[in-house]
Amino acid sequence: MEMHHSTIEDLLISYYDGKATADEIQEIEAWIKLSDENKKKAMDIYTLLLMTDTQQVTEKMDMDEELSKVKGRMQENKYHISWWGWIQRAAVALLIPMAITILVLLNQPQSTAPVHAQIFEVRTQPGMITSFRLPDSTLVYLNSGSVLKYPSIFTGNIREVSLNGEAYFEVAKDPEHKFIVSTPQKSKVEVLGTHFNLEAFDEMDEVITTLVEGKVEFVYEKDGQGSKILMRPGQKVIYNNKDGQILSYNTNGESELAWMDQKVIFDKTPFKAALHILKKRYNVDFIVNTSKFDKYTFTGAFTEQYIEEILENFKISSHIRWRNVKLTNNQSEERRQIEIY
Repeated sequence: MEMHHSTIEDLLISYYDGKATADEIQEIEAWIKLSDENKKKAMDIYTLLLMTDTQQVTEKMDMDEELSKVKGRMQENKYHISWWGWIQRAAVALLIPMAITILVLLNQPQSTAPVHAQIFEVRTQPGMITSFRLPDSTLVYLNSGSVLKYPSIFTGNIREVSLNGEAYFEVAKDPEHKFIVSTPQKSKVEVLGTHFNLEAFDEMDEVITTLVEGKVEFVYEKDGQGSKILMRPGQKVIYNNKDGQILSYNTNGESELAWMDQKVIFDKTPFKAALHILKKRYNVDFIVNTSKFDKYTFTGAFTEQYIEEILENFKISSHIRWRNVKLTNNQSEERRQIEIY
């Protein structure tokens, strides 16, 4: 099969953008399988699209016209209205393309690996946020210190990705192919087309799901058996993988979506959860050798404050004391350590 250079690039872009026809899909997949060189070119173009998509998405979402379309959709449901201000401000948040690391994982040797065996892994650096689109056009905002894995092509009846960290998904609607996000805690979120926030770090026992628009099923294990909850917009579900406990709350989404706008918002947030939020936002590690502060909760909104200012606010309400311990230097990052006592 022989194709001109410009033709194959155009087809690959349409293919990854989800705009290729059935004949074009068949043609491009056959071309990819012809040689390792073709496979590498397809991967290079997709990686380039992924790296530049952050800028393209930000530019498009900055426009008032695009934002008004989102606002219109949200006003159709009474649960959605309170979310609008946060979606609007999140659209103009600083999203840094260089905050991501892209890896391609091959399950088989390159000479024999089918195209569906290629897995992309996107990592955000501590203190950074990025956004990008999946092969099905689903928009993903990936929070600091998070990892998302997904195939270069969705095949079969489902679109499945795995998350270790926190992400906000605007899932492309496709009734024939369910979208599934798996977590380290062996729980899953299953949707067809919706907007939701999911937090599932592997070092945490809890998985936190907040639904903005549409419907999702939160699937989890309890007493060794599978269970699920059908969530509604404006609902927040917290699942504890350690004891199987699951809690449900109504929320306006302010604190859950604040990270997209580089903000820190606490709404009766427990002490440990508050430190976890600060860890992500400011790229710090906390050392806590006491449980005496676990009873405290915190409420407040912080936009551009230094972490020292936030900790001083904590000190007023809970009498915590803190001090800088050291700055750790790894090959990939610098992390500050703060002791709470």
